[in-house]
This record gives sequence, C-alpha cells and structure tokens, in this order.
Amino acid sequence: MADAALDANIREGRTKSSLKQIRDSGAIPGVVYGKQMGTMAISVDAKDLKKILGSVTGRNTLISMNVNGGKQTVMVKSLQMDPLHHQIQHVDFQQVTENTKVRTVVPVQLVGTAKGVALGGVVQHDLRSAEVECLPSQIPDAIKVDISDLEIGDALSVSDLNVPPGVKILDHPHTTVVGVAVMKAPEPAGQPEVPPEPMEEAKAKTTEKE
Repeated sequence: MADAALDANIREGRTKSSLKQIRDSGAIPGVVYGKQMGTMAISVDAKDLKKILGSVTGRNTLISMNVNGGKQTVMVKSLQMDPLHHQIQHVDFQQVTENTKVRTVVPVQLVGTAKGVALGGVVQHDLRSAEVECLPSQIPDAIKVDISDLEIGDALSVSDLNVPPGVKILDHPHTTVVGVAVMKAPEPAGQPEVPPEPMEEAKAKTTEKE
C-alpha cells in the first residue's frame, strides 16, 4: 500500500537543546501516533522527508516507516515550519490502515481555458484545496475542474465537482470553487483637485462682498 519508505529513529530527549541537536545533525524531530501503536517520539532524515513532500502525492504520500524494528504505514499529518527560514521544525505522522478512512486535503486544479476569457472575463479561483474523506489508497493527487465551458458570470461550486468513487468532499456544497467575472475597466483620470483656499483668504473675500 505504501508509495515511499522512510527510516525513523526513536528519540528520548525533548528539551530545546536536544531538539536543536537533532536539527543540527540534519534530522527533523517528530511524533508518530495511531490506535495500534500509541504515540512515539521520533526523528527522520530531513532530506528523505523533503524528497517525499516534493513528490506528486506530497503530504498525502503513503509511507512505509521503519521504526523501532517494525514497519508501519503512515501519512504526514501536520508540519511545523520556521516562519523566518521556511524550514521544517517538527513533523507529525499518523498511522493509517488499509480499511480505515482518513481525512486529508488535496489541491484543486483548473483544466482548460474558460470561454469567458476570450470575451474579456477573468478567472477567479477561490477554492484551491479541498478536504476529503476516503480510504488511504483512494486519495486523489488532485481534484481537476474543467472550466472550458464557463462564460462570464458562470461559476462552479463544490457540489459541481467530480471525484472518484469512494471519495467524499467535506467542504460545504455551496462553496464557490471557480468563477468567471467581468474584468473591471480602469477608472478614467479625473480632473486635478483644486486646493482649498486658505481660511484667511476666504474670510477676506467674504468681507469684500459685504
């Protein structure tokens, strides 16, 4: 069932200094949890994890993890990133089984060119990822949306999406996925503003009229 393999090491220390030492060695601290194995503190090689995350299936890759002398099928559940250097600081893995459904997020990809674009419309892609529920082996790489027939004013919602059998989209059915709107024309340049008269000059003119 797994699409990739990853070795994990049990880690004991959970202090800041021990976590820093793990990262400095080229590894990433994390945890793996599941009903059959409980929760286990681990570390994985940073390069190996990034290779998996950079694959077509990305975070939804089914991973055969070799940990504590045994193998478990897991998925990446969440990542903690360093906002300054955009490096992975911590990773959570979830154990999955072949017959148990999981919830995950998959990208929404647009296919084709909308008819409305030729008439001056602009495509607005509102929902770029969708939450789905299905068996691990049924997770799609992406949900593809054909927008070829969309004209200006048309839109597609979650209820219009086509997904493989066994896959359920959890987002609200009325959520807009994509639409074609009229491109706003640039506003005409207005007349230059006349600066207001100073208060003293305005008073002087009023006095002259009197």
